Amino acid sequence: MPTVSDLTWERVDSLVDRQINAEQFHVWPFSSPYPIDVRFLLMDRRHEVPKHRPDHLEVVVFEWGELGYEVGDRRCMVRRNDVIVVGDRMHHRCLPLPASQQAARAMVLSFLPELVHSGPLGDDMQYLMPFMLQDSSCSNVIPAKAGRSREIADFIQRIRTELPGGTERSRLAIKTYLKMILLNLVNHYAEFGEARDALRRQQRSADRLTPALEFLEAHYNQPIRVDDAARLCAMSACCFMHLFKEVTGNSFVSYLNRYRVGRAQQLLLSTDRSIADISLETGFCNQSYFGVIFRRIAGMSPLSYRVNHAANQALTSASSAAKITTH
Repeated sequence: MPTVSDLTWERVDSLVDRQINAEQFHVWPFSSPYPIDVRFLLMDRRHEVPKHRPDHLEVVVFEWGELGYEVGDRRCMVRRNDVIVVGDRMHHRCLPLPASQQAARAMVLSFLPELVHSGPLGDDMQYLMPFMLQDSSCSNVIPAKAGRSREIADFIQRIRTELPGGTERSRLAIKTYLKMILLNLVNHYAEFGEARDALRRQQRSADRLTPALEFLEAHYNQPIRVDDAARLCAMSACCFMHLFKEVTGNSFVSYLNRYRVGRAQQLLLSTDRSIADISLETGFCNQSYFGVIFRRIAGMSPLSYRVNHAANQALTSASSAAKITTH
């Protein structure tokens, strides 16, 4: 496994800043069909960027230096071996460096929640609870003294060695390492009474949504109205939409579209069915609308997604063959 000194460090302003759109939404361009990425960033930003909300989840380990950090209306300094846990409903930013200060370095793990949880809110949802704690008593910065960073950094590097996840074995390894990171975070927050209470509240809220999400999983390829989903949970549409947003971080329609696109991705990779057939199979009214929603969520068209996966598979196979030949 490579050491930190062996890695390629990218400048944050040339990588991250250009991904923040006009709506202050940070869209991560996952380049592989498996929506997880590891980057090593030089935090050399000298200009301000607006507070922005990511469309993904992040775990950031600071390797060196210090940097001002702002989340919501709170500011703090992050330093070596601090860990930042960033949910997809957090507006945050790192502050510019003073002209005389050297750039900090950070290891960044980015992934979509569907990688861990893709169906009704079952036990796997517990892994994502640290990203949902928005209470002011539960800081999303884990200080170095908590002793979490080294183990988390080790698993992040293990994930990096398995990317792009072109085989079933590598995908299994990535998911296993990711869950070990998330378990580490859950264990940290469970040590605090306020966080335990928040986790229990989140779980109770999630349990209330289970009937609707089980229905969604079974009937995602059919028209599903918010009113129908709310009725399954014995709630008004207004209360249902509020609770759904609170628990999942997405509106019901957004969640449904993400679920359908996730199913479409599986079909694109595992079958040779036409894109038109897949769009209908996954509940989209027509291929054009399917393409718009797919590109918005996956960052590329359905055809590009299928072609890129085939190219990654070929590259992985060639790399494996080369290793066998050299041995």
